[in-house]
Amino acid sequence: MADAKQGPASARERSLSPTLKLHDKRNRALESMAKMSSMGLHVFHPQWQTVQQGVMPRGRQYSTSFRTVKMKLMSSSSEALSISVQTCTKVQDVRDALAHALSVSPDSIDFLEKRGCTTRKQSGCEEIASVVTVKGIRSFREDIHQWPHPVGIIGCGYAGLKTAMMYAKSGNYNFVSFDRNSKVGGYCWITAANEHSKLQTEFGAFHCWWGQDFVTEACQYPSGWEAWPKKVDVLRHFQFAAEQYGIFPNLQLNSNVARMDIVGDVAALDHHYKLIVTHVGGGDSREVNVSVLYSFPGSMTRNRIINYPGEDAFGGLVAYGMNDDCPYHELPGRNVAILGNGAFAVENARTAVEHAAHKVFLLTRRKNLASPRVPCWFVHQGPAPTPGKMVLDMFKPMYQLAGFGDPWKYWSVHASNDRSRATIIQNSRFGIGDVTFLMVMYGKLEYVEDTLKRLTYQTLHLTSGRTIKDIYIILKSLGLLGDFAFDRLHRMDKLLGLFCDGDWRRPVSLDAIGLNAANFTTFSAGIGMAGLVRGLKYLHDHPNEYDRAVEAGFLKQLPVNRADESLDKPAYVVDVKYTMSASIILESMLPKISLLHATDPEYKYRMIHAAHPIDFFLQECVEDWDKYQEMFRKQGFDHEYVPYPYTKDMIEGYCKEYGRPKATAPIVRDQIFLVGAAHGKIRTQ
Repeated sequence: MADAKQGPASARERSLSPTLKLHDKRNRALESMAKMSSMGLHVFHPQWQTVQQGVMPRGRQYSTSFRTVKMKLMSSSSEALSISVQTCTKVQDVRDALAHALSVSPDSIDFLEKRGCTTRKQSGCEEIASVVTVKGIRSFREDIHQWPHPVGIIGCGYAGLKTAMMYAKSGNYNFVSFDRNSKVGGYCWITAANEHSKLQTEFGAFHCWWGQDFVTEACQYPSGWEAWPKKVDVLRHFQFAAEQYGIFPNLQLNSNVARMDIVGDVAALDHHYKLIVTHVGGGDSREVNVSVLYSFPGSMTRNRIINYPGEDAFGGLVAYGMNDDCPYHELPGRNVAILGNGAFAVENARTAVEHAAHKVFLLTRRKNLASPRVPCWFVHQGPAPTPGKMVLDMFKPMYQLAGFGDPWKYWSVHASNDRSRATIIQNSRFGIGDVTFLMVMYGKLEYVEDTLKRLTYQTLHLTSGRTIKDIYIILKSLGLLGDFAFDRLHRMDKLLGLFCDGDWRRPVSLDAIGLNAANFTTFSAGIGMAGLVRGLKYLHDHPNEYDRAVEAGFLKQLPVNRADESLDKPAYVVDVKYTMSASIILESMLPKISLLHATDPEYKYRMIHAAHPIDFFLQECVEDWDKYQEMFRKQGFDHEYVPYPYTKDMIEGYCKEYGRPKATAPIVRDQIFLVGAAHGKIRTQ
């Protein structure tokens, strides 16, 4: 009777129902299958040997239940490894998986099983024992090659600093970095950037410790930094990272690598590079031997110089909008003409109006796509690449508001007729920022699709016949060129993939030219650089993996780029399509590199939502939007208030579209996180 009077079953009791038990068991089985597959072990599915009721099974039956195998090393009592296997998993399968993971020969590995007082070697066709001792390897971690000389890194800008940080984070301080500057940050931010230059992408997508594998106690998800910091704070962030990673003792600043000689046969593993290093202030040179030499020349360093007829009679100022060569204090109330339409041209337009220039004319042969801030943020928080279709659709609210036309109809867009797919190809990256559109709405900025024919006194004469008068200053943002001195330093005839003259121990990377994508992982160079330096370091840590790839035809697959003097283009200068192709081939021939990026999707989502939460991000966008409207009104440009075109509801709508599975593509387990993240079901800490 007492039992009959009890109330409803507790939640704990209900959780023990047979249905939930079966569900949990299946989930655990799926997880074990995923773990086995990720290790390269074969999975025997129970349904492959289903026996009908009442029918005698034919042949041998295999147990597909899961168990744990504990492995310890014969050479070390402290290191052990536990893996999930099935009861029917064979010794040979585990041996092959372990050999592949450690890049050793399977024949060098033996498994010893203890039975009573004796120890016996297991044969390859046996089921792997639950407890085994592994003979023939020194560690369950892949051996890292020890080079006789330090690793050399030319450049302490973003890429060079990140490479040094990666070596330091791994515990390997056997490297030396060189830079001509007296501080870290590189040419782009130390020299080329103006005092008032700002980061166009949000800081979370740019910071140089981007990546879960770069996180330390001091360098975690970025907080306390402005969303779009100015030059001084960008440089401060480089200094901060170098200090926290403890790499300053390995940096040789104010140093120029003047000469590089290859010592030994370049095809032999024991060759090295002799560097002649000079101090930028003069004095004696010194020799530094390195076994690997990374080169990061960064963004190009020479302005593209085009002289126009009549420049001597122009009567105003002609500058390049770099390294503070524009006299900003002379801009108030005056008109500015900017030649070009790249990201730096757009940045100069913002700087000019902030210094009270009356009006800016942006003269370009063809109008490039520019990105508002919200689509940029959305791409950077997405665990999976954002389709070009979504990017263009997210552009629409701002484009319609500012009278920029239909983004789908821009010259750089290559789309299907039904607009279900789109590839964007243009010669420069997106200029990112909301103020570009606001300047056009207030009449502070005018895009002029034309070319400059000649100049007279403070007047531009265009090819179409139009004249633009009362121009005080011309900024030639016509792009940058590479330096043939880099080719001469390496004595290179070509770039093979990412390698100078095909030498895999002399990789080079720069800020590649242009934009070419159908799916967008980032609008910033920072995220891609994390993957690149991981892959290159893995290659140099495991030379035997490179040898295997070469035997499989790796070098024959790589793209080739040669110098073209007629275009003033050195061999090391490549576009983004070339870089993407070389990187994809590298990872396809060395698949272990892809595993190094496994945490990136989750990290992207969690980090951006922690550093730039949607509500706070929108608030900052609106505050900036309103700040510029007030600035323009004070400068005498009256216009009715323009509401910010993006809302939280719109962004949540983008998330739902992003997370919606395609009708023709069933959801697999790996997609569960992506869909949950896009719908906000996975919360940040």
